[in-house]
Amino acid sequence: MSGLESLPITDLAAAVSRREISAVDVTSHFLDRIARFDGELSGYVHVSEEAALAQARRLDQRLAAGEATGPLSGVPISVKDIVAVAGMPNTGASYSRLGRKPEKDAPVVRRLAEAGAIILGKANCHELAFGGPSFDLPFPPARNPWNPEMFPGGSSSGSGVSVAGGLCLGSVATDTAGSIRLPATMCGMVGFKPGFGVVSVEGVDTLAHSMDHCGPIAARVEDCRELYAAMSGMVAKRPPAAEVPSFASMRLGISRCGWGLGEKLRPEMAAALQGALTLFTDNGGTVVELDLPPLETFHAPGAVVMMAEIAAQYADEVRGNFSAFGEMFRGRALVGEGLGAADIAAARTLRDMLRRQVDASLATVDAILMPGALASAGPLKTVDKFYFLEEPIPNILANLTGHPALAFPFGKAGNGLPSGLQIVGAGGAEDRLFDIAAMFERLDPDPLRLPPRYFSR
Repeated sequence: MSGLESLPITDLAAAVSRREISAVDVTSHFLDRIARFDGELSGYVHVSEEAALAQARRLDQRLAAGEATGPLSGVPISVKDIVAVAGMPNTGASYSRLGRKPEKDAPVVRRLAEAGAIILGKANCHELAFGGPSFDLPFPPARNPWNPEMFPGGSSSGSGVSVAGGLCLGSVATDTAGSIRLPATMCGMVGFKPGFGVVSVEGVDTLAHSMDHCGPIAARVEDCRELYAAMSGMVAKRPPAAEVPSFASMRLGISRCGWGLGEKLRPEMAAALQGALTLFTDNGGTVVELDLPPLETFHAPGAVVMMAEIAAQYADEVRGNFSAFGEMFRGRALVGEGLGAADIAAARTLRDMLRRQVDASLATVDAILMPGALASAGPLKTVDKFYFLEEPIPNILANLTGHPALAFPFGKAGNGLPSGLQIVGAGGAEDRLFDIAAMFERLDPDPLRLPPRYFSR
């Protein structure tokens, strides 16, 4: 069976479960692709060939014995290098963590393995999910498969890259201020941040404890749904497929003030947003304007809370072992020390108010539509150290409030790089977000395909 890297997850898992192809052959296929392509992409910081093949052999033996092996049978995945996998390095792409090997899997990894997934290795990331993209770390930064000179997003950079490059079919990523959804947007993939606490972050390096989330990146909406179901310990739920796809009876909320972004929202992202709204209304959906405050109102308290919690987590260690961290991480991790207690308390109070306001808006619609980023990917070497503080981040809203959010590709920039959007839902509405995004995926008249650089040879 050829073209395994292009298959939907359910198709591959079904083929392995029916023994039409062995899990060992699938694993070998993806290990070969990693050997061929990852030298220029740097999607992985560690590939565990022997462990992956051993896991695949055990799966094949169970299938030969007539055992059921789960909905992800033989599906190859990568795991962000701040998430514990027993026996594999867990470096966080940092000199400070070289040599660290956890003795047990994080619960999210254990659940995926129990569902039959094969863990190929550890995905690259910004240093400890915060310091990057950097060129002074143990590993070079990951590169965008649509154009290796461009930024792939972060901090789950390798998660987005390993999926978009066809080096696995899904990845475990984390998200504190958009670190799942930004790589998905930059790389043309689907990224899902569940509601706060829905997927366990045990065994994950803490960054900002009240904003940290764990979720999947995959190439398709339904692939992402399958991974999320396994990661959360739930069963994937899908509505019956409609003969004629439609948004009828769906209500999508948008910001009446355009989030106050104006020209900060670059033309390619503004065009993607308008195109999605046109597609939605042309297919029966209703757009509702919501009286939500400008994005900066969410970004400011989100940045204060995040930077304060990061400093509380890492500042002492950075000061005590300064040279063990990259220059970008050192600078970022210490910023929060300058925040006063009154400012932090005010930010947390504002967060509670904003959460209630978003809840009230979501009670009137199925989801809120937002840009996935202010712009498509720019050059990797010119990413500013504090870009996430200079302009409001669309992604930070859902981290601050804890609502589930799903990023999906829609539209293209003039240079052919992906554009993308995200939808934010009410607490507990994770499956509804998948349903809406799946409809956009089905109806998109000009869908983004996989990067031809890695899928045409």
